[in-house]
Amino acid sequence: MLKNWDGWIVFSLLALFLIGETVIISVNVVPYLVDSYQKLSLYKKPLLQFMVFSIGFLLASLLARLDYKKYMSGAIPYLISLITILSLLFVFIKKLLTGRSVDRWLFGGSIQPLEFAKIALVVFFSYYIVRKGNLRQWRHLFWALLFPLFIALLLLAQPDKGGAVFILLMTALMVYVGGVPKRVYPLVFPLFSLMVYYILTSKGYVAERLSAWKDPFLDPEDSGYQIIQSLYALARGGFMGVGVGQGLQKMGSLPASDTDYIIAVIGEEMGFLGIFVVIVLYAILVGRLLWYALMAKEHMEKLLLFGTATNFALSFLWNLAMVSNLIPPKGIALPFVSYGPSNLLASLLFLGIAQSVINHQERSLSSPLRTSSTPTILKHA
Repeated sequence: MLKNWDGWIVFSLLALFLIGETVIISVNVVPYLVDSYQKLSLYKKPLLQFMVFSIGFLLASLLARLDYKKYMSGAIPYLISLITILSLLFVFIKKLLTGRSVDRWLFGGSIQPLEFAKIALVVFFSYYIVRKGNLRQWRHLFWALLFPLFIALLLLAQPDKGGAVFILLMTALMVYVGGVPKRVYPLVFPLFSLMVYYILTSKGYVAERLSAWKDPFLDPEDSGYQIIQSLYALARGGFMGVGVGQGLQKMGSLPASDTDYIIAVIGEEMGFLGIFVVIVLYAILVGRLLWYALMAKEHMEKLLLFGTATNFALSFLWNLAMVSNLIPPKGIALPFVSYGPSNLLASLLFLGIAQSVINHQERSLSSPLRTSSTPTILKHA
């Protein structure tokens, strides 16, 4: 199974998962082990995370063995886009019927469509841009932007404003690499900036988070509470950390300590050294994907690999900046590390698609029938 994987990619993947699983056990099992070791529910989260990883890695390995062109042709990319839209519409309709103020899941708390929408976004842009040749014509650009804008609107209806901004940022980067003419910038960039600004500053919980981000100690018991506890965890860990399983902030003081704020627990228990290891592992993973993207000769390969690398890089930088209060708090999971079946499964499928592209590259390079004529390298217009 591992023979279909790039060594550096699979090494960083497995190392990140092991670090995450260790912290998930530290948060959910270690504090209660003496009194409740016989309760099976105590082991639910780490076991579920391991099970999803096993299934997801198997599926990713199957994707890696396939030629990516088999599922990046015909109507398949558009079908993936349609399923994404329908899943988000289902969540919106369910929210209306149940009368909930917030609903982001398909069935209870099992599947979050946002995580799979990221894959659909990269697949759609990679296929659409290659099929049209570029986005220099206004009509091509319009239809390209319609899909992510619809996703963003459905996410806003959940509401998930951070998810909508994440989708818009990925869209901007994919469109830029896809080759948008410079004459579009004066029109599109101000509109994009205004849209993001409105999302972040409109009334509601996001506005409260912005206020807490500016000075969390103005409201330390409510809107600023989570930020303060995260900073305490990082400060307490120092350089070497207090030891795995010895952290205090996870004991109820820090909400979402095994999901959105898991890096704060890593900082407390493993110290700056632990966070540095995570940074290095993500640098290896993203750097390897970008290296293959630069080496790719086909436009679709470049876009798929760049989109995958962008997803992991944005998620990591967003999460790290949020935990250290460099940006306003908005939950974006840390791929392969945070607890969350949807994010873990989607991240593994993302990586499986990328590895499929890499394997296709290597087969093409080793093929004796390969000629010297190759498509021109995709570059920004």
